[in-house]
Amino acid sequence: MKRRDFCRALGGAAAAALAAPLPRAAAAQSTTVGRAVPDGNYTMRFRSELSLDDLPHDYHYSESLFDHSAFEYDHALAKVSLGMVGAAFNTAASDAEYWANADVGRQANLADAFETLGFAGTEYYHYDIDVGAPGDFVGHALARKTFSRGGKRITLAAVVLRGGGYGGEWVSNLHTGVGTGHAGFVIATGEVLAHLRSYLEAAAKEADLGTLKLWVCGYSRGAAAANLLAARIAKELPAIERKNTFVYTFATPAALTRASYPDYQLDFDNNHNTDGTLRAGWASSNVFNLISSGDLVPRVMPAEWGYYRNGNDRFLPCTRDPQEQADLDALGAGFGPVALTISQLATKEDTDGVLVRLENFFGSKQTYHDKYEAMLMDMVQAAFTRSEAEVAEGHTLTDEEVEARLRSLGNMRQVDEEKLAKAVHNASAMSRPLLEKLETTDGSVKIDFSVRDKDIHLDFDVPLRVRQAVIPVLAVGLYYGVDSATVSSIARYIFQFMSMKPDSADVVVRAAFCHHFEDYASLMEYYAPSAHGMEGYTRG
Repeated sequence: MKRRDFCRALGGAAAAALAAPLPRAAAAQSTTVGRAVPDGNYTMRFRSELSLDDLPHDYHYSESLFDHSAFEYDHALAKVSLGMVGAAFNTAASDAEYWANADVGRQANLADAFETLGFAGTEYYHYDIDVGAPGDFVGHALARKTFSRGGKRITLAAVVLRGGGYGGEWVSNLHTGVGTGHAGFVIATGEVLAHLRSYLEAAAKEADLGTLKLWVCGYSRGAAAANLLAARIAKELPAIERKNTFVYTFATPAALTRASYPDYQLDFDNNHNTDGTLRAGWASSNVFNLISSGDLVPRVMPAEWGYYRNGNDRFLPCTRDPQEQADLDALGAGFGPVALTISQLATKEDTDGVLVRLENFFGSKQTYHDKYEAMLMDMVQAAFTRSEAEVAEGHTLTDEEVEARLRSLGNMRQVDEEKLAKAVHNASAMSRPLLEKLETTDGSVKIDFSVRDKDIHLDFDVPLRVRQAVIPVLAVGLYYGVDSATVSSIARYIFQFMSMKPDSADVVVRAAFCHHFEDYASLMEYYAPSAHGMEGYTRG
């Protein structure tokens, strides 16, 4: 059975299996897992795609963050939730074994965060597979701690979903499927729910959990799944009260319309009235989605097509205010050796314009699915697939190896060998001019390298992984019969995002770079909740 079919079957089976309430321990036991920790600031590490390193940052944590109802937004809890989801990214240090199907420390930052905050009983999923592997799954981890609070026994279980450094999972971000909802996110969520239920059932058999509270958080792809998971938890695990289920998501893609997957909807599109008008204030919900107003990723399934999130969206502002820009740039520069210049990122209005262009290009969700979905999924898979020889030895694929890779892609069916060979040949010819467009903003670095035994001299640094992927990615688009200009444009954006070197003149890149973790951390620390908007906006 293929992974995609398996995940669909798993989601269906889980719905029936999870209907029963959680079991209780046969007798009250005092066994504890994990520990309470003192109130204070704690260091967590996150993978920086800018610095290509695992960077430390401090967050305030207290057990008291879970004393109040989950329906109350808590900015301190939101910030430490951001720290946890950053820690959940694959580590930069593990990239040296990118291809390995083994435990190579991809979860190391999250494991340290769990230990630092007193969590134990950890379980990790999909951190031990080849980073280039595609599929409708999401990396995630479960952990818990039992402690006494106000004379009551509390078990806090954390569900942290991976949203960075995950490589081939990007393919699933493009898998919208034939329905109105986003299949790649929905299928992945079903698996997380099944793991969570099994985990809690096992924990309840070991000891009395007391009052069970859940802490659910995710970033980007992980945020989309966490957002949907909140609904499934409310419906499938009714023994856990919503007031005790704390859900914080960041950079959250919209995955559903009102017509799709009702079992995955909870306080759906909570920012708007039934007639579509904006509410005067946030309605009650235990689900909070923190979104940068300039970030392109949460808006790729556009509201104009009817796509929204569960719970309350809280938009972090963009700004044109010079003092605020200077302050934010200082915060962005404080994270690591490669600074994120926040003042150069897209405004909300910039991103509005990008969305209009995307909507005009694709036309409709159906057109996207019919004409572009398979091609884009395979282009991304080709970009993120890397063998041991490519990683460890810097190997560049031969024509024959490129053809073999394309035959292995998820949507290739009954491959036309003559057409495939022609696509690879033409991609080779297109590779140099495309690489020449991938320049940094200063153009200060000069490098020489070869592609297909052709010497190329460039006045900018092009990462090895981009040079290795350029021909396979171009060949995919050409094989699907898309015109060379469109293929080159799409590939250029893929490689710019892989290179993480923004072209400040390109509004699409500036909108995508709002998705950086450093941007979210800076905005979360700089702006108080009173500056959050119910819809995206730019401060004057």
